[in-house]
Amino acid sequence: MDILRFLFDFYPLIFSWAASIIALIVFRRWMPVHFKLLLVFVFLYAFVDTAGNIIARYYFDTAGHIIARSNKLNNHFYYNLVWGVQYMVIAYFYYHTLQSRIIKKIILGFFALFPIFFIINACWVQGFYTLQTYSIVLAGSFMLLFAVAYIWQVYTSTETQSIFRDPVFWFSLAWLFYYGLTAPYLGMLNYLLNNNPDFAFTYYIWVIDFSECLRNSLLIIGFLCMRPTLKK
Repeated sequence: MDILRFLFDFYPLIFSWAASIIALIVFRRWMPVHFKLLLVFVFLYAFVDTAGNIIARYYFDTAGHIIARSNKLNNHFYYNLVWGVQYMVIAYFYYHTLQSRIIKKIILGFFALFPIFFIINACWVQGFYTLQTYSIVLAGSFMLLFAVAYIWQVYTSTETQSIFRDPVFWFSLAWLFYYGLTAPYLGMLNYLLNNNPDFAFTYYIWVIDFSECLRNSLLIIGFLCMRPTLKK
C-alpha cells in the first residue's frame, strides 16, 4: 500500500490521534471528574478506533466490497461496545454541565434505561455481532438533545464571556454535527449492507469519515479553549 492509499483509507485516524494527543496535553488532575473522564475517553478512543479500523480491513477489500459475510469477521460487535461506553461518558459529562433540572432528570432516566435497552437489544433483538442500529438511533437522539440543550443554555445565558471561548460549546457542536450526520445513516446500515453494500461503503467514505474528522477538529478547538484556564 503506497502512502497516498494509506492516507486515503485512514485519514480520519490522523484527526483522532490529534484529538487524543491534545486531550493528554490539557489533562490536569485537579479538573472536575466529568472533564477528566471525557479527556481520558478521547485519549483512549484513538487506540480503540485504530483497532476497529484494523478489524474492518478484514471485512472490506480495498474497493469497498464485502469479502467476508460472517458476522464474526466484521467490527460491529466491537463498536457496539465502544459506542455504548461513549454514550454514557457524554451523558455523564452533560449531567454535570447542564443547568436544566428537566434535562438532568432525562439524563438520569437515560442512565437507568439505556443499559437495559442495550442488553435486551444485544441478547434478544438485533444480536451482539450485528450493528445495534436501534441503540444507535435511540442514544444518538439523546446526544443531540443534550448538545442542543447546552447550546441553548449558553445562548440564553446572561454571562458576557464569548461562547467561542467556552470549550463545552465546541464539544456540543462536535456532537451535534457528528450525531446529526451519522445516526440516520448508521440506523439504516444493516439494511444497506444487505441490499446496497457499495452505496453503504461510498456514503461511509464521504460522510461518516468527514463527520469523524469534523468532530475531532471541533473537540480539539474545545480542548485548546481550556488552555487559558489551565494557566491561571
